[in-house]
Amino acid sequence: MAGVSNLDPSCDALRKRGGADKTFYILAISQLLAAAPIGLDDITKELTSIALKPGEVLKSFKGRKLKNSTKTGMEQTDNGPSYTHGGSFVAYFDSQAEKESIEQLALNDDLVIIVPLNSGHFEAHGLVGTKGLSDGLLMTIAEGGSGVQYEDATTLTLNFDGKADKLPIYCKFGADRAASIAFLEDLLTAV
Repeated sequence: MAGVSNLDPSCDALRKRGGADKTFYILAISQLLAAAPIGLDDITKELTSIALKPGEVLKSFKGRKLKNSTKTGMEQTDNGPSYTHGGSFVAYFDSQAEKESIEQLALNDDLVIIVPLNSGHFEAHGLVGTKGLSDGLLMTIAEGGSGVQYEDATTLTLNFDGKADKLPIYCKFGADRAASIAFLEDLLTAV
């Protein structure tokens, strides 16, 4: 069992909150700078930076609190464990341009979602495998509609799915949550 350490969680780990924040940050692996796409901390093993190609930008989808989630699972295959990555995001829109943005997102097959979790952590799905970059995620489902009642939501639930040979990776792009969000928000504009 080389590499396995005792798992003795702290009280904080035992009581941390579930759920995802109201914002998903989205990029495509093809947007990453080839020379130094990501930075990993040698001690914590967390993702500490991402570098985008010149002119490329991160996208953010903002929704409502307590509507979004991530998902992770594992299955044993002939080649060892395979971990599912992904999440569900409830998209609210009010224009044809916003609908078409969702359509364009569905055309990508190497997506990464970076999600601020209610536990205080950030998690990247579809980005890192044990041998470098993962294959990313697909937007596999977008379903919704108007419903029949006046108070029914008019949203689309977007599901992102993929597999890697490693669990989704925790991210820490700064000293605290505010610094990590500032790092991601800076990537929303081209350099």
